[in-house]
Amino acid sequence: MPKDTRRAQEFFSGTGAFTKTFRGDREELVLINDGSADLTFTAGATTFTLKPGEVFDEEINPFSAIDVTATGSFRGYVREDA
Repeated sequence: MPKDTRRAQEFFSGTGAFTKTFRGDREELVLINDGSADLTFTAGATTFTLKPGEVFDEEINPFSAIDVTATGSFRGYVREDA
C-alpha cells in the first residue's frame, strides 16, 4: 500500500467568532465542534454547520481562510503535502 503523504499543518482553536488565514490555498480541512451548540464555518465556497461533537474531515474546493461562528469551543487543522 502506498503511504499517505498528507500531513496535518497549521493547527488552530478558538471560541466564538474566529478567522484564520492560511499560508496558501488548502483543500483538506478538519474541524471539531467541542461546544454544546451548532457551529457554522465558511472555507472558500463551502459553508457548513456542525452539530455539537461532530467532526468535519473532508477535501473541499481550494480555500485560503476559514471563518467560524460559534458560541462554544472548537479546534482544527488543514492537511497539505508532506
